[in-house]
Amino acid sequence: MSSMSSESSTEAALPKAWQAFVTKPGEDTAKAVAKELGEDANPGVLGSIRLMAKTLAQRSANERSAMSRLIAAQLMGDVARAFMKATAAVRLAHLVQEAPKEQPVPRHDDPHGDDLVYTLDLLPPDKPRKLPEKGRDWQTLDALDLAPGGKAPDKVTVDLVKLAQRVDDARDATSMSHLRDALKLLDSIAGGGSAYSTQRRTEIGKTVKVKGTTQEHLVDQIGFRAAPSQRAELGNLSAQNSRAALYWRTNFRDKVNLFVDKLQMSGKIGKDDILVNSPRVLRRLEMVLPPKVCADLSIKPLIGSSGISVLSGTGKHSGHLWSQVLYELGATPSAYQLYELVDRDKPAPKPDFTVDTQADLVQLITSSLFSRLQEIARGKGVIAPVCAMVEHLVLGLTDKLGPDRYDALTANAIGSLNRLLDIVVENVDNPTVAMRAVDLMMDEIAVVVAVGKYYNWTDYRKTMREILLERAPSIATLVEGDKIQVDSCLTTSGMDALATALYIALSWRDQEEVARSTEAIDYYEITFLLGKLKKGEKATPHKDVLVAALNPSTPAFAPSPEKLVTDVLQRVKTHKKGESPFALIIDTTIEVAPKPGGKTQIEIVLDGLKDAVAAGALEVFLCKSFQKYASLGTGKVAAGNLTMLSAKDNLESAYARAEALLQDLDLGLAGHDESQLVVHMLRHGHRDELALMRSAARNAKFVDEFCWPIERSDFSQGTSYVDGIPLLMRRTPAVDTDELFKKLVLIDQRLSFSFLRTSYSGQIPSVGGVEGKYVRINTGHESKATMVECFYAFGHLATSTPPGLEPSETPVNLRALTIAPVQMHLKALDAAKDTDALTARYLNNILASYCAFALQNVADRATVTPLLVDFFVNSTSGVTIETQRYLAGELLTFAKDQMEVPSDSTTLTALYNAAVILPAWRLKSIAKGLAPKLGRIGESKEATQLRGLIDRAAK
Repeated sequence: MSSMSSESSTEAALPKAWQAFVTKPGEDTAKAVAKELGEDANPGVLGSIRLMAKTLAQRSANERSAMSRLIAAQLMGDVARAFMKATAAVRLAHLVQEAPKEQPVPRHDDPHGDDLVYTLDLLPPDKPRKLPEKGRDWQTLDALDLAPGGKAPDKVTVDLVKLAQRVDDARDATSMSHLRDALKLLDSIAGGGSAYSTQRRTEIGKTVKVKGTTQEHLVDQIGFRAAPSQRAELGNLSAQNSRAALYWRTNFRDKVNLFVDKLQMSGKIGKDDILVNSPRVLRRLEMVLPPKVCADLSIKPLIGSSGISVLSGTGKHSGHLWSQVLYELGATPSAYQLYELVDRDKPAPKPDFTVDTQADLVQLITSSLFSRLQEIARGKGVIAPVCAMVEHLVLGLTDKLGPDRYDALTANAIGSLNRLLDIVVENVDNPTVAMRAVDLMMDEIAVVVAVGKYYNWTDYRKTMREILLERAPSIATLVEGDKIQVDSCLTTSGMDALATALYIALSWRDQEEVARSTEAIDYYEITFLLGKLKKGEKATPHKDVLVAALNPSTPAFAPSPEKLVTDVLQRVKTHKKGESPFALIIDTTIEVAPKPGGKTQIEIVLDGLKDAVAAGALEVFLCKSFQKYASLGTGKVAAGNLTMLSAKDNLESAYARAEALLQDLDLGLAGHDESQLVVHMLRHGHRDELALMRSAARNAKFVDEFCWPIERSDFSQGTSYVDGIPLLMRRTPAVDTDELFKKLVLIDQRLSFSFLRTSYSGQIPSVGGVEGKYVRINTGHESKATMVECFYAFGHLATSTPPGLEPSETPVNLRALTIAPVQMHLKALDAAKDTDALTARYLNNILASYCAFALQNVADRATVTPLLVDFFVNSTSGVTIETQRYLAGELLTFAKDQMEVPSDSTTLTALYNAAVILPAWRLKSIAKGLAPKLGRIGESKEATQLRGLIDRAAK
């Protein structure tokens, strides 16, 4: 037993061996501390551990991290986990760049009577860290290379042109030598176009023994996303996976055969058979198909008695659009279950006692990088809410039993987390790059929690209950007082949750007609699904099932939770004792963040309906897609939730509760890998969901008001910003809007929404009752400068509104855009900058926006070149590096493809400035073709400078 076991937590003291450890940190002194603490996590030991964590937090970040790891590596069992959790609960006591402040020294009461004071002598400062001989690791270099300039539009952190001029100076050859070595390493990786996720799968395959084990699929699914970007990524910081579909819920059939082949179950899956998520899908099909069709269908689980199943008999009724019917019912099989089934009969990997993931994690969360991340998260910068989310998810890895301590794959994933964290912190002023790194971190977190098997079915239900009571505190008394019962089940998607709720609500009533209180803001898929429901047997069925949406995914009208409550209560008035409860099905996928001091929308709804629920007159089904904002902008999660609220012990609700439980058991998701990341995000990031919504909504409001303003009442142009929702609808009536958006190379194209980076979804069939081909802009967390560069020119040309002026009566022809309208807008901009503060603030970003849009839409690119030349001579300050590089690549490529390069100093200066902006691997591919064209540009200073840079790049 520990010598400190008799001490209470309120009288906590440092171990007697502590002084020797802080005087000379090392393995032996750390062992002495660990031996004194023992393995019994009694109150006295826990108090000492918390004091140790607080004491270490007073030191410099580097000292804290090194010393914390030494201690963590020697502790065992519950005491090791307690130290990990105690460390996670304490932040560095000072800013990373500040020296530690002197603190009162904790006293230790010596049992021999001597009142000894153990001073915490500071260790000698670490020597400045030397870079490896081959430069820093490539991921950090790549991020550093992409770092943007400055915190204000008119300031830059590094003037890349001046930097190039400086390093060309022979007097600074030493730093140039290192920089060149580092860039060679970057070129060898970035130039190959290989995505980070691809490299991770290759790296793990070479260094970790996962092949032939139950962990092999965890590596295979790195880079998998439910709705990946459809843009051609340039490699580097991107998630790519060959098994990812455009949108898994609807397009999975394009990829499912890849899984079937690996499952080696060709005999179980016939030609016309269809994989679905649950054997209970057959019951839901009865809602939308005639009895004769259903009689020919059969269904059987692929493995065991639950989960992914084979639907047979569809070939006899080929006239039905089976794919559409099934995805509207939410029957899409889980991709992650398919991955997992591939390894079902393989052995588990053996422990690797050369690794210590708990010590690795402690080292990570006490590092200067992580402490800096925590500082950023508490600041007011653009990336603050994203960093806060990362902080919570990483600290959450200390939850439960923590990571599998001796697992090599987990250790590898934590190492990758550390590299990606470096990129996030170094790119605080370049949100686009930082968010790419954050997206990739989700793969690593998913590996850690899947291997560690942190959570179970009970954890999921408990977590959902806690989140609900936090967002709707008014029902807590009734829930905790056993008046209202709350049951949650995990589903494969939001549509799965909605279809399940509909089936439960309708299957035990004698009719199948429903009312829609919020039809104008409902998901448009709901209309398709409800349109297929069979008619009720009664001529005038009682509409006791109401389907509603908390918020729209194609916002045209502001939602009113108060009106929904009034509507429901009006219908519930007709309920009589002994009758089936009224059923309210609410789509809660989009939950708007409340204003400071205000109530959440779900609180307004449930507060107004709680008495009807407790009285047994009403059942409420809350349906949510986790693949949207609940997955914290990454799209890594492909799941949903159905929460049912009903009166406790009400027999009229017994069937509904039982059916919900059976649906849950037949899906069996909680027992699979995918549930681990779902629960982890919910448990540790549910508050970040609303914070990220608020952040993205600010960008939506800015785009609507400044970048692309429209007439509020004219739905033919799109929709105006709906308070709190980071989605905008836009349409160009004379041109296919989706085709124009496809040309915007700096914006992700996705078949869903809610991602960290701004994206768009096309082919939305109608908005606000107006039919047409709409595009949904899904704003992310980039800077407002990025919003301007992406949307200002497009928006003002689309509405024929020159900057600072009223809309023109002559519409701009976007179908065959020429340079003339662009030049007219730029002339108006020159005047507007003197009268409008926002225009003046974002002037260079606006100029960049017109340059980019003209490049993408003007057929005669030679007429756009003068704009680019002027931009690179006069207007790059404050423009994001991604936009600069896009424009630079286009200008240099155009010059390369010409017969002769102009020799005037302005053009040559622009070409030089553009060349400096590009990364070495990109410039090299252009320089080889451009170098021969520079022989006749003369010997001026500008010509010599450009020729020298291009010649070096071409080698």
